[in-house]
Amino acid sequence: MAENTPIQSVASPILCNPYVEPRDHWLYERESGVAKQAGVRRPAGYYYKDERTGSAQRGLFADEQFDDLPLVNLLRDDVRRWREADYRGASTVTRDLLRHWSRTDRARRLFFCQREAVETIIYLAEMRNTGKTATLRFKPGLSDEDLSRLIRGERPSFRATGGGGNSDWFPRLVDQQADQSMIGLRRLGCKMATGSGKTVVMSMLIAWTFCNRALNPESKEFPNAVLVLCPNLTVKERLQVLRTEHPKNYYSEFDIVPVKHRDLMSRGKVVVENWHSLAPASANSEGGQSFRVVDKGAEDPLAFAERVLRELDGLDRLPLMVLNDEGHHCWRPRISDDSEELYPDVDDEEAEEAKV
Repeated sequence: MAENTPIQSVASPILCNPYVEPRDHWLYERESGVAKQAGVRRPAGYYYKDERTGSAQRGLFADEQFDDLPLVNLLRDDVRRWREADYRGASTVTRDLLRHWSRTDRARRLFFCQREAVETIIYLAEMRNTGKTATLRFKPGLSDEDLSRLIRGERPSFRATGGGGNSDWFPRLVDQQADQSMIGLRRLGCKMATGSGKTVVMSMLIAWTFCNRALNPESKEFPNAVLVLCPNLTVKERLQVLRTEHPKNYYSEFDIVPVKHRDLMSRGKVVVENWHSLAPASANSEGGQSFRVVDKGAEDPLAFAERVLRELDGLDRLPLMVLNDEGHHCWRPRISDDSEELYPDVDDEEAEEAKV
């Protein structure tokens, strides 16, 4: 094997069962390329490029560095303990759904990565953000203090690095608005491999919120309206299966909702839109046509919201859950005077698309 590619092959590359939590992974020696089993789950993290220097280029991964993702690893441990405690503290219908999804006798078993993604979102949204820590009966690795800091956009107490070891970086659970009079936008993300079933995960989250809201109609904790945003018309057509009224909806096709709860799904509404619908309306258009003599001025925020949410009865169904499919194409520029210097190689049009 060439000197600059010393990776040695292994007899059985796949070590883990896709339906249970990973317990092992391969590790490669940097110099020899020999593989050995780590005996534990691979910690969440990422590699970033570092400067190549001299003969170091010949070593395996010598031109890359690794950063862990401490928030993800803390949450993994917390969610594992919550799962082992049979989801203590969650609502009755939430526990019904989580148990239903983990059944081993399902005709279509759900991948562990799908279940863990949904468990993490529910753990944060239903348990931690609502102050139910006392019901967990264990001390979370992500403390209430750190959670509050992350929601406020402040630095947590645990070490967090990113962007190639930048110690000034820290994760946030809320986007602080440039206009401080506006409520911060809470974002929770799931990073999953291509082909692992993200559409199923979206259907699970929709089922969770619709079933809970149907049993608690006055609650504002669980939205009964979902806006799904996608990158193009082809994906928009594919995601129509998330509509509860679709003849091949995933809630039935993949047995996402137990039969006893399926009638609850009709009380919520899902709308699937191409992200281009979020572009501001033209000041020179009327009735879908453009006219030079028409000048209605810029679309104000209220008119924008009512137009985008027209199928959801405008603002009457708030609060709203927004699911951003293909969200890995998005990023948020830093809110500062020198934000244009943050991504010097990105043109204005690409930057606008990425902010959606």
